[in-house]
Amino acid sequence: MVLFANERMDATGMGYQDQVFAQREQLLLTTARELFLAHGWEQVSVARVAEAAGIGKGTVYRHFPTKEAIYAQLVLAFSRRCLETYRQMPAEANPLLTMHRIIRRAFDLMNANRMEVQLCLHCERPEFQDRLDDAYRARFRELDQDYFDLFNGLAGEAVAGGLLKLGSVEEVHSGVETAFHGVMTRIAIGGFGACYGPETMESYFDHVADFLMAGIVGTSQDAWKRGIALCRT
Repeated sequence: MVLFANERMDATGMGYQDQVFAQREQLLLTTARELFLAHGWEQVSVARVAEAAGIGKGTVYRHFPTKEAIYAQLVLAFSRRCLETYRQMPAEANPLLTMHRIIRRAFDLMNANRMEVQLCLHCERPEFQDRLDDAYRARFRELDQDYFDLFNGLAGEAVAGGLLKLGSVEEVHSGVETAFHGVMTRIAIGGFGACYGPETMESYFDHVADFLMAGIVGTSQDAWKRGIALCRT
């Protein structure tokens, strides 16, 4: 059977028109990200993105009804890439050590992508979420659940191995999330002021990661560090 050109399917099952649509959408996202990095994400209009991409403004709205939809798509894509990185990290014999390594890696990834971190914080605002359509809100809920499942899986392994006692994974997860927001805010504003002395972002990340694990385990920070040392021997 011979198909018309606009009905032909590629190896992924996408038709020609779907491929064109997906490629144009990726071009818009890449262009928007470059402009946001160069000029600040709050300063760049949809019209400017369209002009830079060589695409009509009306066509842009077929992909993204508002600039906030562009923000949301960039955040979802960045968060998914990070999640995939964490999932692919080699598992340690001690799941708590795996958790520590993921937390520390997360801080480095966020620090290398400051603009995306700023957008993440912006997109988490309740008023922003309220303005999104149901499809985007559903994708954010799914993303949150996937991150929770990753944390819950490692915590469950630690509990099963007698390494951790938890009354509620949800309560611990909310504490970890709060600490992450603090780190994200520090990254978003560009580091430390003069009053913080010689603290570097790397040492700050180390301290927060150790503090988080100490809180999860329910011991002092020094005890957690001794536990890490034992795990690595």
